[in-house]
Amino acid sequence: MARRRKPAVQRYHDRVAGRYDATYDDDYWLWHDALTWDHLKPHLPSDTRKPVLDLGCGTGKWALKLLKSGYPVTCVDISGPMVERARRKIEEAAPTARASFVQADLCDLSELAAGEFALAVAFGDPIGCSTSPPKALKEIRRRLTDDGLLAATFDNRWAAIDYYLERARPDELDEFLKSGRTHWLTRDRDEQFPIHTYSPAQAVKLLERAGFEIVDLIGKTVLPMRHHRELLTDGQARRTWMKIEKRLWRDPAAIGRAAHIQVIARKSET
Repeated sequence: MARRRKPAVQRYHDRVAGRYDATYDDDYWLWHDALTWDHLKPHLPSDTRKPVLDLGCGTGKWALKLLKSGYPVTCVDISGPMVERARRKIEEAAPTARASFVQADLCDLSELAAGEFALAVAFGDPIGCSTSPPKALKEIRRRLTDDGLLAATFDNRWAAIDYYLERARPDELDEFLKSGRTHWLTRDRDEQFPIHTYSPAQAVKLLERAGFEIVDLIGKTVLPMRHHRELLTDGQARRTWMKIEKRLWRDPAAIGRAAHIQVIARKSET
């Protein structure tokens, strides 16, 4: 029997696992990640004995922060090399932490116990990169406790419009706006995995249909600081820009221009 071919998203992340951290190691990502954590912190479980899921864990950046905050964390990623990177990072930085590691597709979390986790984080858009975001969300929901929370990011559909304008391809833009599907911009076509994008309203509808209710929703980042990294080299400057960002990130009009949508959603009864 022929071996089943890995999905493109898995092939890509297997290949880049060794240098993944270096790609996200500069002043912009320091600022970006501080915003992510500041939004998540008020929603962390009050009881640090309750287990947490890090979905699309990558090399363990968020898992490590959660472990250092006292929670037992299960790290899940579709890429085996990413899971191993996370394991090594955590064993070196927090050897006594309560961590476990699972290689799995978000669309099949059957290896994890149902109703077990008080919080699942899915940062870096792993849900939108799955083959079926609705199915992934239903799998995640099954793993949460009755009052469990999901903290997740999604690619904002409106933020991708400039890419198609720069290509001067109105046909491609028209199709993208209808479907919301694009692909990861790696050079190797064999690794160009599909990405599902959502407007803020569409992200809300997606989550509600999967059995979640929205607790909070922000745009991240509204300020296009990825293109102005030089403004973030100074610590005081980063704090100033952060204050401005936080004044904007819940404004419904401003969210439309953000690169990503970050959502806190609670498992609903239905």
